[in-house]
Amino acid sequence: MALYHKHRPQTFSDIIGQDHIVKTISNQIAGDNVAHAYLFSGPRGIGKTTIARLLSKAINCTDKKEKDSEPCDKCESCVEVTSSRSIDVIEIDAASHTGVDNVRENIIENARFKPTKSKYKVFIIDEVHMLSTSAFNALLKTLEEPPSHVIFILATTELHKLPETIVSRCQRFDFKKVGFDDMGKQINKIGKSEGIKIDKDVVERIVNKSDGCVRDAISLLDQIMASGEKQITAENSSLVLPTVNVEKNLEFITALIEKNTAKDIEIINQLVEDGINISYFNNDVIEMLRIMMVSKTNANISGLGLDLSEKVRKELKKLNDKVEYSDIVVLLDLFMTRGSQIKTSPIPQLPLEMAVIEYCNKEQGLRIKEKDNHDDGNPPLSDKKREEVPKKMESDQETKTVVEKKTITEKVKNLVTKNVDFSLENVKDKWNDFMRKVENEKKSLSFVLKMAEIKDLEGNTLILSTNFSFHSNKLMESENKKDLEKMLTEIMGSKMQLNVTTSEKNKISEESQELKELASSLGGEIV
Repeated sequence: MALYHKHRPQTFSDIIGQDHIVKTISNQIAGDNVAHAYLFSGPRGIGKTTIARLLSKAINCTDKKEKDSEPCDKCESCVEVTSSRSIDVIEIDAASHTGVDNVRENIIENARFKPTKSKYKVFIIDEVHMLSTSAFNALLKTLEEPPSHVIFILATTELHKLPETIVSRCQRFDFKKVGFDDMGKQINKIGKSEGIKIDKDVVERIVNKSDGCVRDAISLLDQIMASGEKQITAENSSLVLPTVNVEKNLEFITALIEKNTAKDIEIINQLVEDGINISYFNNDVIEMLRIMMVSKTNANISGLGLDLSEKVRKELKKLNDKVEYSDIVVLLDLFMTRGSQIKTSPIPQLPLEMAVIEYCNKEQGLRIKEKDNHDDGNPPLSDKKREEVPKKMESDQETKTVVEKKTITEKVKNLVTKNVDFSLENVKDKWNDFMRKVENEKKSLSFVLKMAEIKDLEGNTLILSTNFSFHSNKLMESENKKDLEKMLTEIMGSKMQLNVTTSEKNKISEESQELKELASSLGGEIV
């Protein structure tokens, strides 16, 4: 038997993390005031079906004490519900019974008959959002006014897919993910009952991996226990929970912020030699960067990501004081983007190495040695010699075209400027007011704008420059551009437009990275 079946709660006191729901339903049962229809919504594996069964068990328990909500768990009715043998508690999987005919036959027709043994006939409809529109319509009348002996319990992970007509006919309870501390206590409790001792760091890792889902946490523990060990340590659980030392993550991020490229490349390759899954390492780096970003806001979020030792917390705080929000956002963007390339990369560590080099060299940009004069096989020119190439190599026609384009641009610029009564300096003076407005109304864009540089004002069009193309693309998205121009207009008191470009040196950097990736995928390199 799977561990999560074996340790499924059989009383309300065994439920963890859903106190607000347990208390309300317990009071209803104790006061003999249960509703005719319930709707349980929330993430998977957190107790929706379990509480539905407990409710069914409690209201049909023949030996339940008066004004008590807990089922006796010993009478014939309780035993039948526990073993899923009760003919009066009907569980329906809506995912495999979506049609209107199934609703008519299995629910509507069945609801007319009184329960065989129990006080109530209970219909538990799991994943109810999977029912078709016609099935929902057929269910409506019965759900609104069911016979006095019938109770409906609907469970769903996707509440937004349910018709309002269904939601309005039920008492709705929203389940939440189980907290870090509660989950840790439950894992230790199960380990103790199974005669297994679990190291603290393993418990923490299980809790973090489960992301608030009790069933996932118990399933992970079940996999680890399959090794047959009585003492579960980080070492013998590494096959199920491959992880990287937290101190190593911190060392890697510290070198990143200090722009120590060589140190980070060494760390990455050492991890590969040690057999560490580079994808898991990347996820751990992202997780720690997120902790840095959120903790910098002073938000009080318990059980956030990795559970760090006091020593690591102090070091992380010192490191956080040295870095700006913008740098953390850039790093998160970079490692999420490059991390997605690990599975398809011919060399697993290559995307991370590229991320390190891209970030550590973002200010001065990257340069690739390009071959000049490919036809005659001459060696590439140095930067100095390239600058000394005489202008006469350009044709007269090309020169004429450039001059004409500049003349036209100047004429247009002059025409637009006539209608503008403010200068670039006026914009810079009011820039802080604009940033405050953006932070209040479009906080996600404020991080990107902080990394942008004011370049020029052409008429009523403000020109900004960013270091990376994905930043300029973000600002120039239709909806974002429209909102920013509106706020800028309000601040300046005159119609404003916005244009965002990527600095030339970083264009070279990004193009160079693309060339390197292409060459690497073909088994070659750029020289």
